[in-house]
Amino acid sequence: MPTTFAKYLNGPMDRHELRRIMWTWPILMRQATDNKVKNFAYYVWEQSDDAGWLPTLRQAQWIRELNRELSDQDDTPDLIED
Repeated sequence: MPTTFAKYLNGPMDRHELRRIMWTWPILMRQATDNKVKNFAYYVWEQSDDAGWLPTLRQAQWIRELNRELSDQDDTPDLIED
């Protein structure tokens, strides 16, 4: 069966996007409770140091989704009142 790329809407991840996401990745590694997510997060963190490594389409989809979930948690602003 041929591979369809329709479910990978954003396509492959480039180095710039990976570096931007890795900026907040340690927060995800600390907050993750599921062992599969922790293992994946640590794998991506280790591999991201290699300048020649880029995630596969499937990995990129998961990285974006985990980053989106982490970003959604920070949507409520902290109000400072006198």
